Amino acid sequence: MEVKDEEKPNSEEERVPGEEINAEEIMETPSEEQTAEAETPAKSDLKKASAEEALKNFEGRTIEAPKKKKFGWLGYAFLLVAIGLGIYLMFNIVNDMGEAKTLGEVLAGADWVFAVMALAVLLTIIVCECMKYVIVMRTTTGRFNLRASIKVAFLGKFYDNVTPFAAGGQPMQIYYLHKKGYSGGISSAVILIRYFAQMFCWTIVSLLLMACNTTVLQRLGDSAWETVIMVSAWFGLVVNMLLPLMIVLFAILPKFAHALVNFVITVGYKIKIVKDKEKAMENAQKVVSDFRAGFRIMAHKPLNLLLLIVFNLIEVLFSFAFPYFVLRTFSALPEGSGFAVMISVMALNVYSAQSVTVIPTPGNSGAMEVVVTKAFAAVASAAVLSWSVLVWRFAVYYIYIIIGIGLTVFEFIRKIVRANRKKKAELLNSTTTEDK
Repeated sequence: MEVKDEEKPNSEEERVPGEEINAEEIMETPSEEQTAEAETPAKSDLKKASAEEALKNFEGRTIEAPKKKKFGWLGYAFLLVAIGLGIYLMFNIVNDMGEAKTLGEVLAGADWVFAVMALAVLLTIIVCECMKYVIVMRTTTGRFNLRASIKVAFLGKFYDNVTPFAAGGQPMQIYYLHKKGYSGGISSAVILIRYFAQMFCWTIVSLLLMACNTTVLQRLGDSAWETVIMVSAWFGLVVNMLLPLMIVLFAILPKFAHALVNFVITVGYKIKIVKDKEKAMENAQKVVSDFRAGFRIMAHKPLNLLLLIVFNLIEVLFSFAFPYFVLRTFSALPEGSGFAVMISVMALNVYSAQSVTVIPTPGNSGAMEVVVTKAFAAVASAAVLSWSVLVWRFAVYYIYIIIGIGLTVFEFIRKIVRANRKKKAELLNSTTTEDK
């Protein structure tokens, strides 16, 4: 946005010789200082101009429809197999620990007060996830679009959960927003800003929970599982922290960060992990540039930036704490298990999630069920553990797949209905024209 200077009042206009100068006119004529002050743009205008300039960083990007794979159905078949295998192994692990209760027995002994609390926590997680998109879209477009924010949130969850390494969510979200009429720049900015904020909050909370609960896995009483989960979790956290660390290094020590990334890419190129050295370096710099641009866009609305961080932190903390309320619902935890036990459950959840982060199955399905069942055994009763984990996974994972499928079917049907309406309207118009 161009900030236009205000027109300068001319304090030295030519006058007719002998004309009197009105004293009031002298008082009303702006001084040089007043004129300079009038020419200085307001800080809000400068921030807005900076945000619009930063938004140009995302412009010019071509948004293409995701390519349909010839044997794409194999991915969904693999997903179902992974989920089925994970549930089967989960029940086997619990059975090896002791006699498990039936579903009827579990429901009969359920604590419905904690069931309501668990539902409230789950709804809070969903609301926070949607509000993150509402805030970013409001900041980037100036418009409040709740329906598009909700759809793009669930769409992202669906594709993250059905693609390896959760790599399919962002491209589909960007394409969806673009298809709904947003520019390629706006679509990219919305999704990437939300992603950066989520990644920073998620890794920071994970690091704190793991660092402050290094002995929680000792309760397993199984040194082999303890070592596997501990080592895998810290390795997974390091992998997930690479992006935030790279961004911070580029912001604080740009020369050192550039040299470090160049060294890593060069090593990767020599051992044949990186195919195109120049392109890899370009992509790394592009990520940093996108983050800086995204931060500048949000910074011109400090309250929105603060709200985005708050909603991210609430969503992350509640997501890690949600299993505690499910376990309490099915009386899987000892009576009187309070805040300290909840922190332990959160830490075990983080260790489990980070330990399977490099597993290439969609949504880490299969591996997550097995590892989290073994981890929660450190604090929960084996008799109801399998059903507790199953309900938890349904609420945070399977349900998004069901919702995503529902949204896809809805969009497909609506597209057909609109096409039929358009066809009928054109046919009616052509008939009316012929009659005339």
